[in-house]
Amino acid sequence: MAKYFALRDKRLEGGVPARANLSIFNTTESTPLANAFASIRGAASGGKIHSVFVLCHGYAGSNDNAGVSMDAGGMGLELGREGVFHTNVAMWSAIANKVDNIVVYSCAAGDTQPGNEGTTADGRYLMGALAIHTNANVYAADRIQWYGTHNNLSNGRYDFGAWEGTLFKFPPNGNPPTIVTHPPVEFTHVMNGSAP
Repeated sequence: MAKYFALRDKRLEGGVPARANLSIFNTTESTPLANAFASIRGAASGGKIHSVFVLCHGYAGSNDNAGVSMDAGGMGLELGREGVFHTNVAMWSAIANKVDNIVVYSCAAGDTQPGNEGTTADGRYLMGALAIHTNANVYAADRIQWYGTHNNLSNGRYDFGAWEGTLFKFPPNGNPPTIVTHPPVEFTHVMNGSAP
């Protein structure tokens, strides 16, 4: 059983080197998410995965409702062929009860701008739905995230640094999210060998 799982979309520059207790699955614009889910289920064959790290771009950068460009988002994740949107988030039930935590390192994945509640730009709703469908705690922030790669190598490990904006924990029971300072495990800790 893998303790940690990195689900990384190759459109996010950088890479994920092999580490102990870490399974890795890379997606592209042509990879069905069903393949990623099958890999997660396989990695969880001996028991639940502690944390899945979602490493991809988020659809962010504007508040269409207000007609302005800004540090906003909540419109979904650029992950695999289908992406992650309000219209297809239910497909994540394929990994229900296989994962304890999902940590989303994507721009403004948990953002909901005023006036966007209940629209396709309601990131808090989307992340909450992801938590419900997977029966896992989901962690996502409300601002554009900045990152670098260790040694600036194209295949170097990601360095996300501190979270930008507010980090939310979305529980699987459908309750409102709570503000937290960090997820149970940061991807950086898995990469540098300090994860429990």
